[in-house]
Formats: sequence, structure tokens, C-alpha cells
Amino acid sequence: MKKKGIGYKTAARYCFVALSFLLFSSLDAYFTPFSLALLVADLYVGLNPIALLTFYILSFTVSFSVRTLLAETMGGVFFTAAFCLMKKSGKKPSASLAIFTVIALLPYIFMETCYDYALRTALAAAVVLLSYVMIPAAKVWLIKRLKYKLSTDEIVSAALAYALFGYGLINLAGEYPWKCVSVFVILLASSLGAGGFVTVAGFVSALPFAVSQFSLTPVAVYCAFAVVAITFVGYSRLLAATLVVGTEAALYLLTDVYAGSSPLSLICILIPTVVYLFLPPSLFRSVRDRLRTYRANNLGRYSVNRNRSALSGKLYEISAVFDEMTSSLKKLSECTVNEESLKERITDGVLLSVCSECPALNKCRNRSFPEREDLMKVVSIGIAKRKVNLVDFPKGFTDVCRYSESLVFEFNKLIREYEQNVARATSMESGKELIAAQAEGLSEVLKNLAFSLSRNLEVRGDLENRIRDNLSQCGIFATETLVFGEGNDAEINVVLPASDLENPFFLKAVGEVTGFPVVVSARNNLSETLSALTLRRAPTYDAAFGLAQATKANKTKSGDTHSVTKISEGKFLVALNDGMGSGKKAEDISSTAISLIETFYKAGLSSPLVLSTVNKILTFDREDNFTALDVGIVDLFSGQADFIKIGSPYSFIVSNDSVKVIEGSSLPLGILDEMKPSVCKTALKSGDVVVFVSDGVSDAFGSSSDIIDFLSSEKALNPKALADSILNRALFENGGVAKDDMTAFCIRLFDRAG
Repeated sequence: MKKKGIGYKTAARYCFVALSFLLFSSLDAYFTPFSLALLVADLYVGLNPIALLTFYILSFTVSFSVRTLLAETMGGVFFTAAFCLMKKSGKKPSASLAIFTVIALLPYIFMETCYDYALRTALAAAVVLLSYVMIPAAKVWLIKRLKYKLSTDEIVSAALAYALFGYGLINLAGEYPWKCVSVFVILLASSLGAGGFVTVAGFVSALPFAVSQFSLTPVAVYCAFAVVAITFVGYSRLLAATLVVGTEAALYLLTDVYAGSSPLSLICILIPTVVYLFLPPSLFRSVRDRLRTYRANNLGRYSVNRNRSALSGKLYEISAVFDEMTSSLKKLSECTVNEESLKERITDGVLLSVCSECPALNKCRNRSFPEREDLMKVVSIGIAKRKVNLVDFPKGFTDVCRYSESLVFEFNKLIREYEQNVARATSMESGKELIAAQAEGLSEVLKNLAFSLSRNLEVRGDLENRIRDNLSQCGIFATETLVFGEGNDAEINVVLPASDLENPFFLKAVGEVTGFPVVVSARNNLSETLSALTLRRAPTYDAAFGLAQATKANKTKSGDTHSVTKISEGKFLVALNDGMGSGKKAEDISSTAISLIETFYKAGLSSPLVLSTVNKILTFDREDNFTALDVGIVDLFSGQADFIKIGSPYSFIVSNDSVKVIEGSSLPLGILDEMKPSVCKTALKSGDVVVFVSDGVSDAFGSSSDIIDFLSSEKALNPKALADSILNRALFENGGVAKDDMTAFCIRLFDRAG
């Protein structure tokens, strides 16, 4: 595998680190080891120890003192070694940092000759304190940069590091290089749309000059630059930059601020101005957009949008109930007998009951009498008039037929039966009951939804801070965190860079604080680089599924259908439906029942209402449309499972040491208007496998005891392999022929991976 080289960003970071060590070592003329504070901070944020130690030692070579180089090398080597050993042991250095830093400063205190002993001790104490101050600064400058929202202490620490950087640069190279940096920072800040930040940048940039000159005049000068830049950058970058240069020229020519300074000061300010003007506008827009995203109340907006989306989604699911009912009724109506079919049936009934018994049957057949079309017209007239008279028959019909009165009687009898069937099919009572039941169920769903939205969500500030701190220790810097609820029902909302979602320690770090494993339940991208997430308790279990099917010989469509549907957080529904018979009709009935059940459960309706409604819809069909149904609702948090059996064969739960039978005694769906399904409640555990089979499989085995014997001999590790084994054995028992549609559906529960 080809090893990746060092990218330009990494190289630039370490060049900046090396320069920082040099400048901090130059904060005074005697090379007091202030750069040890940087070594402490940079090691803490995870930079390469060897590179840091090398930069630290090299920064003292400019002292040209063997004593200084030896003392600081000893201290740097000790601290780096101690820090790495503690980190390797799995402990995160905290209070021990101060101890290690003090020991690392002992060579400086006892070996150096600059200053007196008391002052060296005081400076060493200042370095120890500075070490803690520089840790947030190192996070800002080397890790977070503009990718994360900064806290107040991080901003203050970064500003102090910036000022010390400038003072070291002045001591090392004079005031002009720092002047270029300061003016560029002020102009850059003015284009980012943060007026207060520009003023702060001007003030902090002036501090190194003020300390170096022992005067507050530089503070006034650079604050003036900031005010000019803020005031005019809105009109034009060129105008703002020109007026900053003009302000410098006016101060040089008209005041004594720069008394004794060379004209090089004027030339020096042109360098950062030109660089600033040549920066592309797209760069400023990109940075402004990122800063605006951090300043916005992202989690508040995300939470509101998510709740609105959840409400909208739930209402859509409820409306889908009615859509699915309409679609299902249309599908089933295609299978019912239409008016033309009923006319055909009445005509056939008359011919069968009257004409077949007539002595003149053969004579009428030879004359092709009566013609079928004539009788169909009589039926149409009779349906319209609700009865038939002799005058309704074609002219001359009664002259030929000796039994016209019998025909009239039979026609009217069948027409009355037709009217009774239509009346029953169009009875409103069943429709009223169905609508009432649905209205009650939907009302209950809406009440529960309204209740959940009405609860006040309390913010958990303590937990939020601990989550943010723990993520920070893993190198993941969340810009915002909000926690609602308590215990296992807690909802954790986090805003962080999208790239951090791939960090393998992300979910683990949150789980360490909450006390339970978490999963991402919702995500929303706030920008190209920033994402908002909702984390909830992870289910205890996960599930795997396996299916094996064979269609009845000489059929292309199977009447067996199955379903796996998530109905809520941590709860799913599995179903196996056996439409009576085989072929397309059985498939339509089976798929219709499954589709209805899925939709109703997802909408939040109760099991009795769902099954009763589906049963009533199936009984609307005039033909005998029956369906045997196995339904399992499994809670992945507790392992609790509810099994609903309606006219289906035995089901089984295969454990490591036993096979449990799930049986039912109710009739299939669609036979009776009212039905009472068999419901079995049981607790599943890791490794259990639920086995559903259609009657094609159960009939092939012959008895439940035969299936139990077979399952007891099989290793139920892989649900797909088990389903295949069951189907193959059933086919073997049938001589290799599928005498009916055959399905084996297996669901295995197992402990969820951490």
C-alpha cells in the first residue's frame, strides 16, 4: 500500500509551529523558555512529539549559548518523554502537566545565570501558568481555525498568543514585519463583516508595539486604522485600504507620532495593503458564510424544523391510510362480479331451470331459439323495471314458446335475488362501522401526537458541557449541543463539522457521558461543511432476515407475500401473508392485506383496529377472498414481541436449547365480518430465531412435531440458510414438487454491535 505524503496544509502548520517556537523563545533578551508553554500546548492537542521537540530545541540555537541550549534541551526532552509515556498508558495528562512543566524548568532555574535566582523562579512560575493558557490557543490556531465555533476562553487565549507572537517578532526582526501583519489582519477582519472583531484586532495588534515602546500611542494608531477600515469597507475594499494608507501618511507627515522614524514605515504599510486587495472576493464570501453559520442559532432552527417535519410526516402517514384504503378497494372491486356478469348469470339460470326441462328443447335448439341476445335484452328491461312481463319479450316470442309464463316467473325470481345481493353489497351499515372505527383510531393517534408535542423540553446544560468536553478530547469540536429529556429517553442534539461524523470515536464519546450507546436518528446539513444531528439511545438488539420461496407448480404468481417495516424508533413489524389459492388473484389479495397492515401500523393505529379494518375491507369482495396472516411486532430495546396469528399455520421460536411453538385458532381474514385474532406475547433474547411458514410448507412436513424435530437438528445461526433448509426439506417431502405456494421466513435477533 502506497504511503501518503505530507500535504501542504500539514507542512504549513508545522512551519507555523516552528516559527512560533522561535518567536516565543525571543520574548526577552535572555531566552527565557516561554516556548516551553507552546511545547506543552502543542503536545496536548496531538501534534508530532519528535517534530515539536526538534523545533523547541532549535529555537534556542539563536541564543548562541551552550548553557542555554543544554538547559532547555534537558527540560524539553524530559517533558516530551513524560507526556508521551503517560499518554501511552492511556491516561490524559491534566494536573500532572504542571508537575512535568515544573520539573522541566528546573535546569533553567539552576543552570542559567541570567537574572537572579528569585526572578528566574518567578519567570518559571509564569511559564507554568502560560502553559495552561496556551492549550486553548493551540486548539484555535492549529486545530479549530475557522472550522469550529470558538468559546470565550478560546478567543481570549488565542488573542494573547497572537500578541505574544507579535512581541517576539518585534524583538527578533524589528517593528516593520509586525506592522505588515497587523495592518493585513485589520483589513482582513473588516471584510468579514464583524465590526467589533476589527476593533479588537486593532487593539491586540497594537499591544506588542505598546509594550516595546512603553507607550499607548500605538493603541490609538491601530484602533484608528480599524475605525477607518470598518467605516469604508462597505463601499469598497480599495477605498478602505487607500484610506488606511492615507491615515498612516497623515500621521507621519502632520503629527509627531512617527518622529524619528524613516520613510520605510510608509513603504512598509503598502505591502499588506496590496496583498489584501489581490485576495479574491470569493474567499471573503466563503469565510463570511462560515462565520454567519456559527453565529446563527442553528440548533434552535434545526429543532423547530425537525419537529415540523416529524408532524408533517406523521400527518402524511395518516392520510396514506385513506389513500391505501381507496386503492385497495379499487383493486378488490376489479375482482368482483359486474353488472354484465350478473345479466349473464340470470340468463344462464333461466335457460338451465326452464328451457332444460322443456319437452321442446331439441326442436328449439334446431331453430336456434331462443336467441341469447333476446333474453339478455329482457333481463336488462327487467332490471330497469324491477320485473318482467310478457309484453317485454320480442314480438312473436310467445307464439313459439309454450312456457312463456314459466320464463316470466323465473326471470322475476332471479331479478329479485339480484336486487337483494345489490342491497347487501351496498349496505351502509358496514360502511358506517368502518368509518367510525377509523375515525376513532385516527383521533387517538392525533391525541398522542398532540400530547408529545405539548410537553416542555428542559435543556440539560451540565450534560451538554460534559458531552462537548469529551468530544473535544477526541479531537471532535461540537459548535453547539442541546440535550432534552432524561435517562434512556434523552435526546442529544449536536452541531459539528460533517467531516467529524466519520470519526470512529464520535458515538463512543457521547455514549461514555450518557451511560448508554447512542445512534444517529436524524441528520440535517446546515451548510456544505456543518451538520446537525439528533442522537438517541441505541436499541439493545438488531435483527437479520432470511426468506426462501417456491411458487406452486405451473403458476407464475405466488399468493404468499411478506413484509419487514419499521413502525417506530426501535420497533419493527414482520408479516407473512398467505392468500388462499395461488396465482394472480391470490397474490392480489395477499399483497393488498400486507399493504394495508403496513400502512395502518406505521400510522400508529392499534392492532385490534388494524386487523378489524383489514378484515372488513376484504369481506367487501363478493368472491371468497381469504388470507392467512402471521404478524410479529418486535421491540429491539426490550426484546418483547407480540405475535398475531389469523388462520395461519404454526410458527416457531428457535432458541439455543429448545423450539417454542406459536399457535393460533382464529379463522383467516375475510371470512367473517367480525374476527378475533390469536395474540401471543413473548420475550425474545439474543440468538433467538422466529420462523414463519406458509401452509404449503406446513402441509409438506405433515405435522408440527415433524417441523420441530427438523428445527431442533438445524443450527439457527444464519436466518437465510435456515429458511433455505426448511424450504428444501419441504420440497423433498413433496417429491421435489411445490404442490402449493411455499414460503419460509426467518428473523434472527442478536446483540447490537457497540
